[in-house]
Amino acid sequence: MVARESELGRVEGRMARLLSVSVELAGACTAERVARIAIDLGIAAVGASHGVFFLHDPATRVLRLAAASAMPPGGVEPWRVVPVDVDAPLPHAVRTGTPVYVTSPEFAEQFPASFARVRETRATEDTAYANVPLVVDGSVLGAIAMTYDVAADLDSSERTFLSILARQCGLALERIRLHDAERAARQAAEAALRAAEESTRAREEILGIVSHDLRNPLGTILIGASTLLQVGSPDDPQTQRVRKVADRINRQAERMARLIEDLVDFASMQSATLAITTRHHAPAVLVASAELMLGPIATERGLKFEATAATDLPLVECDDTRVAQLLANLVGIAVKVTPRGGKIGIGAQRDGDRVVFHVSDTGPGLDPDELPALFERNWRSKQPTYHGAGLGLAIARGIVDAHGGSIWAESEVGNGCRVLFTLSRG
Repeated sequence: MVARESELGRVEGRMARLLSVSVELAGACTAERVARIAIDLGIAAVGASHGVFFLHDPATRVLRLAAASAMPPGGVEPWRVVPVDVDAPLPHAVRTGTPVYVTSPEFAEQFPASFARVRETRATEDTAYANVPLVVDGSVLGAIAMTYDVAADLDSSERTFLSILARQCGLALERIRLHDAERAARQAAEAALRAAEESTRAREEILGIVSHDLRNPLGTILIGASTLLQVGSPDDPQTQRVRKVADRINRQAERMARLIEDLVDFASMQSATLAITTRHHAPAVLVASAELMLGPIATERGLKFEATAATDLPLVECDDTRVAQLLANLVGIAVKVTPRGGKIGIGAQRDGDRVVFHVSDTGPGLDPDELPALFERNWRSKQPTYHGAGLGLAIARGIVDAHGGSIWAESEVGNGCRVLFTLSRG
């Protein structure tokens, strides 16, 4: 009876000490602090004579010493860094995820090379060693190695206490790891937000320069070139030379104006601030307007231009100015890639309960594997004919996206290309 009461008292004492360890671990904020608590309080809690605490670095496959109790001089140095792959009790426990309990004779027999390094740490025939991995959700976060001067002290109840201590330490390490990961993710997100805000600010400054400081002088150039095209007698050789130069200036200035508008529009699309004002429009009217504006451009390039749209198609809700820009971008690209004598087509047709618009050409066509990235900003075709597409296709997608519609392409090499889009809005 007295022995049983003594054993109960020993268990109660250890449980109380383990409880104090749990309280301390709950307040630990670093892995090093967890290691120190395990060594300073854990040894007393489980009844070991001394011990060491290692943190597992899976990237380099080593165990790094984080804390150790008082040991004989030189006893800690050989254990500062322990490779997981060496033949020793502690690495074996880490590799397998299961505890390794050995006495000195068993240690010397199973792991002779490793035992040679611990002979000076008070090892006797009756010394026992507990090597317990800190496992959480299948991952080994570290390990505890405890030494018992009396092998009998490392009985089944002691091993249970060690398992409890290891579990507490593992959970504390996992909590700290998750907290650190969350903090790192939060800091990264904050840094990304600051970078995005800075990028937006820089873009707005650039757009301010583009939209004001470049537009104004460019407008002056266009007015000047237009004026030069009107002055003088058309029969005067000098006037002809001036008008020829003025025409080149006017064309290049108009091209630059279009590029500026593209840059401004694309930046607005990137920041989701593209302005559109929608009303109900008849698809046939939209197609007819595009034909009046774009047909002559195709004709000048020696191309046939066809426009088809039934008059009974349902109305679409859209910004007609943006749709005109969209069609102009698509037709402009089609005109560039289609050789003289080819054909450009635009139109609209019913597809179930929606209206589908299209722009087609008889140009060189594209490989089907190019189509998924066709409307990306950085898209570059394998076909040299398409290298001048610029931002036109990306802007086309941005306009369609702003209308809540969809855009896609159908093509194959040698059979031209057909771009289709819808303009549905919710």
